[in-house]
Amino acid sequence: MSYLQIVRKHPQILGYGALHYFFSAIGQTFLISVSVPYLLRDMGLTSIGFSNRYAIATISSALVLPLVGGWVDRARLSTLSFLGGLGLLTACLLMFFSARYALLLPALFLMRFFGQGSMVLIGSTAIAKFFTKNRGKGLSLASMGLSLAETFMPLIFVGLIGLYSWEDAWLIMGSGVILIFIPVSYLLIRNHLPGQEEVGTPLSTTINDFTRRQVLGDPYFYMTVPVMLFLPFFITGIFIHQNLIAQAKGWTMDWMAFTFIGFGFSKVVTSFLGGALIDRFTARKVFVFYLFPLAVGLIFLAFGEHKIFALVYMILLGMTASLGTLTGVAIWVEMYGSKNLGAIKSMVTTFMVVSTALGPIVLGWALEISLEMTLYTFSGIILLLILLSYLVVNRKRP
Repeated sequence: MSYLQIVRKHPQILGYGALHYFFSAIGQTFLISVSVPYLLRDMGLTSIGFSNRYAIATISSALVLPLVGGWVDRARLSTLSFLGGLGLLTACLLMFFSARYALLLPALFLMRFFGQGSMVLIGSTAIAKFFTKNRGKGLSLASMGLSLAETFMPLIFVGLIGLYSWEDAWLIMGSGVILIFIPVSYLLIRNHLPGQEEVGTPLSTTINDFTRRQVLGDPYFYMTVPVMLFLPFFITGIFIHQNLIAQAKGWTMDWMAFTFIGFGFSKVVTSFLGGALIDRFTARKVFVFYLFPLAVGLIFLAFGEHKIFALVYMILLGMTASLGTLTGVAIWVEMYGSKNLGAIKSMVTTFMVVSTALGPIVLGWALEISLEMTLYTFSGIILLLILLSYLVVNRKRP
């Protein structure tokens, strides 16, 4: 089935997934980072001080997320979306008042929990459970929501700050949640229950559904997780400290914001290709190569001084980010089944969120020492992770 046929046949579930991916931007680092310079200025914080608060909020949200994972497998999607929307709205309101009433930490906690954590968990789980033989294409289409947000939201946010203030920009984000996300998500999914699937047999080998405890007992799970966690760890750290890269290279922050267009465009194009590859070759095989474009991008960034290299790097990073988003859901279904996907993915998301908390601290420390050495070191780490993922994919399955 082609992409167009899938859209025509399942527009509501795809729109539902894309809507959650799009509004997860409120809790994603790429959008929060735009307001960081203004936060530091108005609150009298240092970069390290903000990074510590960001880490505390992120780790706290990660510890809470597994508590809702099993509920995602059982509850009505309309209920999940409504509660998630209220959480995002509250986060935006707290951010609006954060400078005046010292509410930055709870605002960041709610943004990370409901944005980066819950929104993606709900949307991706719904898509992965609904689609069987076209799971890769379904995830590809739904993830376009995040790609669109990454392409345009930073520029829109910068424009809102220029017209009003950074506090008002977050208030406008909250208005979008209550006026768009909550009503539209309900209209798209009001009659849908978890487990309703398209007709068809998945292309991947049928396996028994693992429980969360059985997954924790599988040694190959612990080999897969580091490869999966590297991208959120790195991308969060590099985005939150993109000002350090700009300073080292002599680039402006306006140009760095502009390069997100290349990042988002690359994600969209790669999503179409990646979804088809997953449906044809399985997510496990695509998973082996998903970090390779990032390794090439880091080499370009290390050698290049002209600002065009920032755009090239962001395009290659977008390719890896897209493949990581797609395989990061489908691979768990292929390895452990879909019955308990919400519980399993919430557990993995907890590990992922913790890695994003450590990313700004580690990358901030490394980038202040040497940009080039940091880029070369992480390129080498990526090559080792590619080898590890190859061992996981080529294991002998019982």
